[in-house]
Amino acid sequence: MGIIRGQGKLIKWQDDKGYGFIRPNDGNQEIFLHISSLKNASRRPKVGDTIIYELVTEKNGKSRAAQASIQGVNPRTVSFQQKSIKSKPIKTIFKNVFGIVALIGLAASAFWGSEWSRSRSRSLIPSITKPNCNVKGNISQNTGRKLYHIPGMEDYESTVIDPQSGEKWFCTESEAINNGWQKAPN
Repeated sequence: MGIIRGQGKLIKWQDDKGYGFIRPNDGNQEIFLHISSLKNASRRPKVGDTIIYELVTEKNGKSRAAQASIQGVNPRTVSFQQKSIKSKPIKTIFKNVFGIVALIGLAASAFWGSEWSRSRSRSLIPSITKPNCNVKGNISQNTGRKLYHIPGMEDYESTVIDPQSGEKWFCTESEAINNGWQKAPN
């Protein structure tokens, strides 16, 4: 069933409540009209206006007007620029700008923070190690396991010890084992 277009006179209008009734030109029963059906009207309707509408029948059998307009009254137009300004309040713009600045700050701190941490950890190595203590006690970032590395192992050179995270240097493998550390896989 297609869209049924109708036309009629507005015979009752309660402006304070935003609704009224249309008498169709074909003389059928009165049609309910709500102000929300006149979304693009440039003014509110008045008794005697000719209303053009789409007829909708509700489940209870009552009819109402939808997608209505007032004959002879130009529809309200909103320019694209006005609409976009109204649709983005200052609060929303502020939140978007703040979010972008926060993301940039987070990325910068992650980049420079890791660089600072790496350079700081490497500079601490000479002050923490004892002469001839070259067993590195490292905590795995993936598993949290305490692993020790000895010279010649695959990841020995790239392993950086961070004492603030509980990592440490040992002088012997047995010292590392006695402190609860396990040998890293080769």
